[in-house]
This record gives sequence, structure tokens and C-alpha cells, in this order.
Amino acid sequence: MEQQIEALKTTYDWGQSRVPLTELSDHIRASFGNETELKNIRTALLSVLDSDAKYAAKQYVCRELSIIGNDDCVPALAKLLTDEKLSDMARYALERIPGPAVDKALLAALPRAEGKAKIGIVNTLGNRACRDAVSETAKLARSSDEALACAAVSALGKMGGAEAANALAQVADGVSEKVKPALYDARLTCADRMVAEGDRAGARKIYQSLTATGVPQLVRTAALRGMRDAVSSR
Repeated sequence: MEQQIEALKTTYDWGQSRVPLTELSDHIRASFGNETELKNIRTALLSVLDSDAKYAAKQYVCRELSIIGNDDCVPALAKLLTDEKLSDMARYALERIPGPAVDKALLAALPRAEGKAKIGIVNTLGNRACRDAVSETAKLARSSDEALACAAVSALGKMGGAEAANALAQVADGVSEKVKPALYDARLTCADRMVAEGDRAGARKIYQSLTATGVPQLVRTAALRGMRDAVSSR
């Protein structure tokens, strides 16, 4: 493994032989079930992230950590979250590592991130349904940056629950026309989650609000269907 790790740190780049990567990946797969060896592999992979390795090598490392990563990997990956170039691949790994340590790292990076990195972190918090992030995400739903606002309302819908539902209702009258489609989708998603979690009364309140005059017909139809399904799922 030492040779493959050294190649990642010093020479590997796009267009070069993938033999070292294939050999290392085979070694990782063969180590499944051997936690001692997997720990050694994680340590070696993390050393690549902390080196001057090229982007291609670090991307490979993040793909592998998305499979074998754990809490020990979070600090090194979190360092990359605010980097416009490296944030996406760090989030790819973090999104697939279970546990609150990842959520805390994402929330800590959120106020420091900018541009696409910030939007990406919001997306990941939504994909992880991190309800601890509802408050901070709700603030971003009012952003003048429409791409960020869209990401925030979508994330709130995926987070679900009463707090997210209230946040989405509160921003409903203040978003721009470009954000409204994302907001409608988010409110429907939030309501669907509430039904699945047993909060049919809360879901029906959302569905009912989406049947109002002025709401696009497709959204109204989906809301009526949701109300019907909420009743039939009792």
C-alpha cells in the first residue's frame, strides 16, 4: 500500500496509469471486515488529503472515504468544505458518513463558505435531513442570491418536520418568482415527509395552503393528491 499512497501524493494525475488506484482499491475491498487494516488505510488516505497531491488524487481519496470513512475522517474532510475547488468532493465523502460529527462540521463551515461551496453545503445538509440545520438554513432561504435561496428552501423540504414547515411558510410571501417553483416543491416534499412520520394534521395544513387560488395548477393537483393520500394512510 505504501507505494500506491506515495504515487497518489507525488505523481498521479488525470491521464496517467490507473494501476496504483486499482491496486489500492482492490486492497481496500479485501480489507472489509478487518477494522484494524481499514483504520490504517484511512490514515494513509487522509495523509494524501493533507499533502500537495493533485486534484485527481484527492478526488480518488474522497471517493474511497465515501465508502470506508468514519468520524476519524471528518476533521480532514471538513477543512476542504470552504474551498471552492475541493468542496464538492469533500461533501461527496461526508454526505455518506453517518453520525452527528458530520452534521456539526457542515454547520460549522456554512457561515464561512461562499458561492458554490455554500450552496453545496446547504444541499448536503438537506440530503442528510439534518434538522439541527433548519434555523440557519431558513435564514438563507431569504437570501438575495436566488441560487442560494433555492438551495435553502429545497433543503428545508428534505429536512422535514414542523420547524422546517413553519420556516417555509414564513418565507412563502417574500421569495422571488424564480424561487417560487423550488418553494412549492419543498413544501410538498416537507408535507410528504410529515405524512410518512405520522404528522398528518401538519401535512394537511401545508397541502391545504397549496390549493389556494394563484398556486400553479400542477402544484394544486399534487396538494389535493397529498391530502387524499394523507387520509387514506391512516
